[in-house]
Amino acid sequence: MKIRGTINAKRYVKYSAAAEFISPFQAACLICGDEKEEGGLAGLCAQCRMGLTLNTGRVCAKCGRMLIAEEEYCETCREHERYFDLARSCYVYEGAARDIVTAYKYSSRVYYARHMAQDMAELYNAADMSCSVMVPVPTSKEKIAERGFDHIAVLCLFLSKLLHMPLAENAITKVKDNSAQAALSGIDRELNVQGVYARGEDISKIKGAHVLLVDDVLTTGATASAAAKVLKRFKASKVSVLTFASTRYKVTTENLGGKL
Repeated sequence: MKIRGTINAKRYVKYSAAAEFISPFQAACLICGDEKEEGGLAGLCAQCRMGLTLNTGRVCAKCGRMLIAEEEYCETCREHERYFDLARSCYVYEGAARDIVTAYKYSSRVYYARHMAQDMAELYNAADMSCSVMVPVPTSKEKIAERGFDHIAVLCLFLSKLLHMPLAENAITKVKDNSAQAALSGIDRELNVQGVYARGEDISKIKGAHVLLVDDVLTTGATASAAAKVLKRFKASKVSVLTFASTRYKVTTENLGGKL
């Protein structure tokens, strides 16, 4: 289901929802292809599920990343202003969770979004986030053309249906195609997202709202914070971030200002 070389997210999700009545969540494990029981975490069989690390226990009270010490906030959130109020993720970005995200984004496994959204919906409800409108972190037009689909838009369309939450898909827009965050250090990530996002045509929908900002992975929180800054500037009352996975917090000399 493609338009000008890219998957039309709304048509894809509508088709998938209709197909659900005929063939519920695929019975094969997303990673190994073996048969799995219904409702397996992240669409995985019992064996592959052992490669998942749930992002539970000791996490940063702000960005939600798994911590390595008894502390309330990670050093990154203490050192850098974060415009979102709270961020939570289902899994630690390693092992099976990383494999799922990588295949989804770079190998066009679009159907993975259904499974990812299911887990994210369960976490949203368990965390009692109580948001009123959903906003995706924007993807650049270049990346959409390169991958053939907008991976966050598809994820949000599934998630909004599961949560029965209105989606302001164009509340913010990406106005600058910045360098890939994955290749950058923590400080460079902060600089790299400055001026990247601006208001979009749906910005009026977030005024006074508790926004659920959705992305696939949270690394340092710089991207989510930059997007949340725009939402707060246009009167969102609160911004909570929900991602499929997040990286572990790691202590580095950069985190500690070179004092390690």
